[in-house]
Amino acid sequence: MKNIFLLFVTSVVFYIGADIIFSNYIFKKELSLKYDCFNYRNYSFNNIDYHDYNLSNNCIAVEKQRTVEPYKVLTDHNGYRFSGKKKDLNKQNIVFLGDSFTYGLGVKFEESFPGIVEHRIKNYNVYNLGVPSYGTQKYYFTLSKFLEKNKVSKVFLTLDFTDVSDAAYRWIKIENLDTPVINSKRLIKDISSWKKFKNSNFKGTRYIIFYLRNSARYLKIKFYTYMNLLDESEVMPSNYAYFTYEDLRKGSKLNTNSFTKSMKIIEKNILDISALTTKNNADLYIVILPWPETLVFGQNKFDWENFSEDLCRKSNCFKLLSLFDDFREIKEKNENWQDLIYIKEDVHLTKFGNNLVAKKIINEF
Repeated sequence: MKNIFLLFVTSVVFYIGADIIFSNYIFKKELSLKYDCFNYRNYSFNNIDYHDYNLSNNCIAVEKQRTVEPYKVLTDHNGYRFSGKKKDLNKQNIVFLGDSFTYGLGVKFEESFPGIVEHRIKNYNVYNLGVPSYGTQKYYFTLSKFLEKNKVSKVFLTLDFTDVSDAAYRWIKIENLDTPVINSKRLIKDISSWKKFKNSNFKGTRYIIFYLRNSARYLKIKFYTYMNLLDESEVMPSNYAYFTYEDLRKGSKLNTNSFTKSMKIIEKNILDISALTTKNNADLYIVILPWPETLVFGQNKFDWENFSEDLCRKSNCFKLLSLFDDFREIKEKNENWQDLIYIKEDVHLTKFGNNLVAKKIINEF
């Protein structure tokens, strides 16, 4: 028994040492996981901790998302994801606002729709202000900060299903703070010294956990398919877009009260953003795109397209750019539509999906 225990301890020590060497000397750059460019900030009011984040200035990192190959992320001196090319001060500026879809999660910058637009529209500077998990509260703050130092002619705001939960219980406004913040214990752990130590020294372990989670997700989908609860061509319902085809779930953070509150917050933020763009002589476009589940299950409980159209009218936005019909057409013509448009086992867009969005936007020039 003593020998077994000694063998176990020796194995653990060897594994930890090997992972630290692996993380710091062998694959120091290549194995950095997602969000290495995130800059976290702490605030405290009335004995309550709040948190905020943005992208670090002049950051170079390599991200790994789910089933895609690692890809490089660059940020400029303002903390905006970009291609690495300098801007031409003689050109007009266009801005992309949004969360991870705008940011280009899972793809290289040149494969994201802001990157594709930049490549094809040569007479404009493209600024990608998208940051993963941002909501409409942060969109307004981010744009207002940008406009303090820059002029802009067009603003493309991607309104996403996650903006509903973000407005309902994630991002909040605190008096005496100019930026929306998060009250989240999980984020406290994310920015702790121990978290930073783990991120730097246990990348091998993190990759093992990453692939185990992906495998568990894959087996779950296969189980649902085997039990005839899910067709092979269909998708797993999410916690973010389900309200379009299901009743609001009891016990969920997104309940009837929080949903109603969230819709009002989103409307107010879009109206404020519209007023800001009007004041600065810029055209505001609202961009919407479906998730796989909304293409499969429909929107019989809450029509996101109608909501967005109504929001565009109320805010006097220049135009609503909906990708719903474009994606439906791909779905009808291709059996492998999910793999074409969406990253495997994810809702974010492939290069092909991003190109569909870019084409819709480019038509406005």
